[in-house]
Amino acid sequence: MARSKNDEKILGQYHLIKRLGAGAAGEVHLAEHAILEQRYAVKVLHPRLAKNDQFTQRFLREARLAARLVHPNIVRVITADHDRGTYFLVMEYVEGHCLETVVQQQNGPLPVRRAVRYVQIILEALQYAHDQGMLHRDVKAENVLVDSNDQPRLVDFGLILDVKSGSDLTAHDTVVGTPYYMAPEQWRSEELDQRADVFSAGVLLYYLLTARFPFPGKAALQIAHRLQSGPHETLDIGIIDGVEPTMGARLASELRAIVDRALVRDRDQRYSSAAEFASDLRRWRERADRPREGSLQEETSPSGASSAPSPSSLNPRHFAAENEELSMSEANTNLETEYVEIADGTYWVGKRPAGDIFYANPYLRTFSPRDSDRQRFNLLIDPGSSKDFSVVQSKVSQVIGDIKNISSVFINHQDPDVGSSVGLLVGRYVPNAHVLCTEDTWRLVHYYNIPRKQFVPLEKYPRGIKLPSGDVVLPVPSPFCHFVGAMMLYDPYTRVLFSGDLFGGLTDRGAQGLYADESDWTGMRAFHQIYMPTRTAIQHAIDNIRRLDPPVEIIAPQHGRVIRGEYVQEYMERLYNLPVGLDILDDRHASEEELQAWTTVLNRVIDVARSELGDRIESLLDEDPNLSGHITFAGGIPEVKHLGKTSVERAVRLLCDEVGHATANSIKYEAVFAAEELGLPTPSVELDEDGEQVDSGPTAAPTGFDVA
Repeated sequence: MARSKNDEKILGQYHLIKRLGAGAAGEVHLAEHAILEQRYAVKVLHPRLAKNDQFTQRFLREARLAARLVHPNIVRVITADHDRGTYFLVMEYVEGHCLETVVQQQNGPLPVRRAVRYVQIILEALQYAHDQGMLHRDVKAENVLVDSNDQPRLVDFGLILDVKSGSDLTAHDTVVGTPYYMAPEQWRSEELDQRADVFSAGVLLYYLLTARFPFPGKAALQIAHRLQSGPHETLDIGIIDGVEPTMGARLASELRAIVDRALVRDRDQRYSSAAEFASDLRRWRERADRPREGSLQEETSPSGASSAPSPSSLNPRHFAAENEELSMSEANTNLETEYVEIADGTYWVGKRPAGDIFYANPYLRTFSPRDSDRQRFNLLIDPGSSKDFSVVQSKVSQVIGDIKNISSVFINHQDPDVGSSVGLLVGRYVPNAHVLCTEDTWRLVHYYNIPRKQFVPLEKYPRGIKLPSGDVVLPVPSPFCHFVGAMMLYDPYTRVLFSGDLFGGLTDRGAQGLYADESDWTGMRAFHQIYMPTRTAIQHAIDNIRRLDPPVEIIAPQHGRVIRGEYVQEYMERLYNLPVGLDILDDRHASEEELQAWTTVLNRVIDVARSELGDRIESLLDEDPNLSGHITFAGGIPEVKHLGKTSVERAVRLLCDEVGHATANSIKYEAVFAAEELGLPTPSVELDEDGEQVDSGPTAAPTGFDVA
């Protein structure tokens, strides 16, 4: 029993604060560690069970198995111990309510989209556990906690089964589980596989959508009889918010079919894995969020022709309005600390400081094995700058447990902000990981002391690379976008294109969420006009993209925001016809109207700089010899007389050299967006990719090199 001191219950190093709940095996308490002063949930085994060696052996085995599971949607088991004959399990404490309580508080079904999202996330957590060789066997509403961020967390692997070792401390002739949620084979005490958890997750989804069970009954035998003898109760799906009635009826029918497949009595006809079930729910959510895409009309058009509108007829602003609800949920995501799953097994793990306009996007793609002979494969894409490595490491670890579980690294091109962390990553954490890139990119990457034997030259595999998981990824050449050796990577399963700098951009300071909309075009246009050498390079790369089969559905660039939906074709069309680099090099023959427009840009830039420089601005620009004759001041009012674009670029540089980092960024931002609004070429303003530069004295030579 727990010791008492000053009316406090003490169990080992844990002070039990209050009881959170109880079950057949024991009680769960909120507790605080006496030394760490951290709060945990402590599950105390019932005294009568603690006297049974079989139960205590099973209890400790449960802890050992569950402690292996490190996933953001599984409540973490920390340790197990015993104190004076009392056995207890220490778990991460999650503030929130179980789904059963949420349904009771709702006094009825949950909103359809919310229910589907919860179960999709739980299925992904289950797939992770299954990949570790473990079954849960008691998936139910009481075992799913919803935390303060509205994220579901799977808890209580009390009936866990290690299918890799085949070890199970429960007698083989014993029925385990919760009656309403148990699969038919579970009732029959047959050997189980992951399809039993799939069935329970199907019951959970049915329950959240209806507040009742698919196989009702007042007693266990009634439930078992109904389950073995007849189909489940008809699934009635309520109104799907934000969807017009015709599409709503279609989506309801599709969701019923998904649930029906999960609840098939014959497990051979059920979903074969939690990942397959989750994938169907994810695609359903995408159709519900964007009802114009993937509709039955498009899928069944005559002769395979798509009824989707042509790029020239798209109205992105209307598309954004249709997705207002989705954008609101995205806006609530803290992109500085949270990863975002952009497609099945595909995660954005970058850093997005609020109010910044230029940042990099590392991605993580986790490939589950296609069959028992294959291996899980974790690919880190464009790992980013070494200065952001701690953020990337944290987010990757949230998804796959530890950054040491990375299998390989893909690098689009040889820019430091794309892959300068690869040396740290491979040197310290994953010394056996391969680096996938082109020979041109490798010429710089190898200076991070990565052995040549770990280099995979993508040019040698134009038809694709088969991964240990059984998946295939396709290299897509994009030379001079914006480096000579740039190479994109396409995942035909998720239809995600990792495009590097192509489709990258600056992002409006007020932009919310991870996904691009119409507001991103200004920054994308500016980025390409600053960095890309010529329109021919962009057109060559886009032609390669258009030849991909199946076609691209999501573009994940290394800068800016992720592109999906109608914007994929829209932005491909815009960039294909955009003059960049050498195409807009010479502005010597600007008209009077163009010079007046550049004067407007200059005045807007000066207004931003005035907060720090005040009256110094006129002398600063007027005394610069490079601006002599190009910019004049009459009565204190500046006017651009010649070389409009070049003169504004020079003025921006001079002003930025005199102000702090934050104001300098604002000046550059104003120059770029003012030019776009007036239809002028984007000024080359030397955008600061890596933040404020600090002069740290002479540069130290890398280890093993001498300074000349």
